[in-house]
Amino acid sequence: MHDAIIAPAMCDVVDSATGAILLSDQSALTGLVAVRVLPQRRWVFRAQWSGKAVFAKVFLGAQAEKYASRDAQGVRWLTQAGLATPALLWQGHSADQRASILIYTAIAPADNADVLYQTLPPEQGLLLLKQLVQTLAAQHGAGLVQTDLHLKNFLLSDNKVWSLDGDGIQKHTLNQRQAYRQLAELISKVQVLDQHAWVAPLLAAYDQARGWQATLFSSTLLTLVKQMKAQEVERYVTRKIFRTCSDVAWQQTSQSAQAVSTAGGLHATDLPALEVAMHVGKVLKPGNTCTVVHTHLQDQAVVIKRYNIKDWLHGLSRAWRPSRAAASWRNAHRLQYYGMLTPQPLLMYEQRYCGMRGRAYFVSAYSPWPDALTFFQQCTDSDMRERVIHQLVTLCYQWYLLKVSHGDLKASNLQVTDQGEIVVIDLDSMQQHRRTQMALRAHAKDIRRLLQNWKQDTSLYNALLKSFSLIYQDHTPLRLAGISL
Repeated sequence: MHDAIIAPAMCDVVDSATGAILLSDQSALTGLVAVRVLPQRRWVFRAQWSGKAVFAKVFLGAQAEKYASRDAQGVRWLTQAGLATPALLWQGHSADQRASILIYTAIAPADNADVLYQTLPPEQGLLLLKQLVQTLAAQHGAGLVQTDLHLKNFLLSDNKVWSLDGDGIQKHTLNQRQAYRQLAELISKVQVLDQHAWVAPLLAAYDQARGWQATLFSSTLLTLVKQMKAQEVERYVTRKIFRTCSDVAWQQTSQSAQAVSTAGGLHATDLPALEVAMHVGKVLKPGNTCTVVHTHLQDQAVVIKRYNIKDWLHGLSRAWRPSRAAASWRNAHRLQYYGMLTPQPLLMYEQRYCGMRGRAYFVSAYSPWPDALTFFQQCTDSDMRERVIHQLVTLCYQWYLLKVSHGDLKASNLQVTDQGEIVVIDLDSMQQHRRTQMALRAHAKDIRRLLQNWKQDTSLYNALLKSFSLIYQDHTPLRLAGISL
C-alpha cells in the first residue's frame, strides 16, 4: 500500500537542527525526503550525498545490521547476474552507531513500474508487464528469487527495467511449479480486468524467455493469480489495518479501540470530540441503527457514520462481533486496494466495555459528488452519460470477477465525479465471498437492485441492459438477475 508522508525529522538518526544524517565517515546525507517508512525498522530517503543524488536506506532496531547486510548481498547477486540494479555506493553506519545505512545511486530519469502501470493505456500496460515478466524470468534463470514481488520494486528508465529491493532477493533455483507461482504472484499485482486479458500473453512471454515449451494452461495460471490476490487482500483488510503499520495507527484502551489513517491528516480522537462534531454537523441520514452526519473534525470536512445501539438486547448481540464501523473500515480499504474509488477512510472508533463492543463510528473524507440518480437526472451530455454507464457496469463486472457484493446498490450509494468515475459509499454490507455460488447469488441481487433504481426511466434502463450484455463475458449472473438477453 501507499506509504504515508512522514517528516524526516521523525527518524531517530536525523539531526533535528540540520535535518541531515551524519555518517560514520563524517560525510552527511542532506536534503532528505522520506519515500518509504516501516516504523521503527526502516526508512528510505531520497537525498544528496557527496554531490550526488542518491537513495539511502536507513535500518533501525536490534536487527538493523542483519537487514542491511541482506539488502547489500541481494544487490551484489543481481549485479553478478548481469541484471540492472542501482549501484551500492556506500555501506556503513550513522555517526551515533544507531543505524545501519546503505546508499544507492539514484536512477534518473526513471518511473516506478507501479505508478507507470496506473497511467498507461492498456496496450502499453501490457508491454510494460511483458518487460517485467522477462526480468522475472532472467532472475529465475540466474538462480535468484524476488521474495517480495511488487510492481513498485521495479524501475523503468530508457526502456530498461531496474530491479530494486535487494533485501527481497534470495539465491535459489526454482522448479517449474515454483517459477509459475512467482509469475502468478507478479500478475496478481495488476487489476482484475487486466489479469483476465493479459494472463495468456504474459505466460507466453515467460515461457519464451525461459526457453520452455508451453505446458501450463493460462486458465490454470489465472486461477492461481486470483487465489493469491484474494489471500493478499484478505491479510491486509483483516489483520494489517487493525494494528499499527505504515498505513494505520492503532490505539486501544479498556474503554475504546481506534484505527487512524496515517495519510488522512487526522490524529487519535475521543468520544466527546466525535459527539460534538456530530452535534454541530448536518444530518444526512437519521435512524435508529445508524446516524450519518456531514461535519468537521480536526478542521477537516468529514462524514461520520455512527452505529447506534438500540436497546440492551441489540447491544448484547453486537458486543462480541466486529462492529459495522470495522466492516466499513475494512471494505473501504478493500476497494482502495483494488484500485476502486471510495471516500478516503480516516478513522474507525469503537467503544469498549471489558472487551465488549458498544457504539462505533466510521469517519471518512467528505465526498461532494452527486449521487447516480441526481447525475442521470441532470446530465445533458450524451457522451458523459455513456461514459458513466460504461464505468458503472464495468465496476459491477469487476466485483463479479472478484466475488465482491455490495449488498445495497441504491443509486444514493453511488456517486459520480466530474470525470465520470464511480465513487462507492455505504460499505458496511459489502462482502468478498469465498464460495462461487454464494457470490453469484449475491451479485445477481446487486444487479437487480441497481436496475431497480431506473425501472421508470426506460431509455436509461435499456442502455444499462445493453452495457451489461456487452461488458459481461459471462452472462450467468445476468440470467440469474432476470435479465433477458
